[in-house]
Amino acid sequence: MTTMRRSHDQSETDSLLRASAREFAREREDARPDTAGNWRAFVEAGWPGMGLDEASGGLGADLHQCCLVLQEAGRALLTESAAADILLAPRLAQRAPAIAALMPALLDGKARFALAGAAETGFSLSADGRVTGRSALVPGADRATHLLFLAEAGEGARFCLAERGTGGLHIHPAPLLDGRTAARIDLDAADTDEMTVLCTGKEACGIAAELEALLLCGAASEGLGAFEAAFEMTADYVQTRQQFKQPLASFQAVEHTIADVYCELEKFRSLHMAMVSALSEGGTSSSMAVAHARLFHASNVVQAVGRLIQITGGIAVTEEYKLGRIYRRLQSDAALFGGVRRPIEILAGTPMAKPAPLH
Repeated sequence: MTTMRRSHDQSETDSLLRASAREFAREREDARPDTAGNWRAFVEAGWPGMGLDEASGGLGADLHQCCLVLQEAGRALLTESAAADILLAPRLAQRAPAIAALMPALLDGKARFALAGAAETGFSLSADGRVTGRSALVPGADRATHLLFLAEAGEGARFCLAERGTGGLHIHPAPLLDGRTAARIDLDAADTDEMTVLCTGKEACGIAAELEALLLCGAASEGLGAFEAAFEMTADYVQTRQQFKQPLASFQAVEHTIADVYCELEKFRSLHMAMVSALSEGGTSSSMAVAHARLFHASNVVQAVGRLIQITGGIAVTEEYKLGRIYRRLQSDAALFGGVRRPIEILAGTPMAKPAPLH
């Protein structure tokens, strides 16, 4: 049972970190992910590998603090996908020497990671050690130097690390609706002898599930930051925009909508805090906490921001106005990472029936 609840700014260190991250994110709000030197700025700010201890070159940040930084990235709609380098690689380095050996390169910006988690066809492992399959879209995988994936073959499952350029590994970049970039990962009879097998069997499946939960946690952190920004800008807008010589906020229908959306925001904050606490402590409750937060992120949050667009009016769907871009970010997140199907299955305790093919 999860016993710890912690506010996002419990300590002075948290508050200073948030202020620093917000300033950094604001300065880079309009930078595109393919801009020369864009990732170098993240490296110099100490974001990649910040969860590593100080002796290893990191900041010694805990999971709450890492998620705090990602929250500010989401608030500014940064297009760099940094969750894998902030959350996944440092956690895996504690258990896999091969990953630990890459941490100096991560801290220097020369190594970047991506997890090919929710697969379209799955990655199957043949008897001769070759992997075949295709992933769903993976944010940031188009710029990753190292890819992590689970190749399943019953008890013979392997969790692997493949460098970009490995034989049989194909990366297909694709733009996302919100301006970020992603890629599908194809493995065509890729030989595991050319990769690093980090672990096997049940341990491999357990590590893959743990890292996927962390990735969903990172996405929810960014989503929370975006949701907060959407609510704050709308609350300010309806207090200053006038209709019939009265601020929009004075109309009862607008007041009710703002109140309803604020309740949704507080629910998401609570679910996010519970998820981060559960993942920090470990244990069997973490998968349920992640599923609750993920389902709310991919459904209720998108609907809530849609309601903010309704009371804002036509300006909210223009490219120049941030609210519409926040909505597209949340829509993209809802479609990624397997959508809502997986959290529903976890919460229900049973697989969902696959939809019938279209004819």
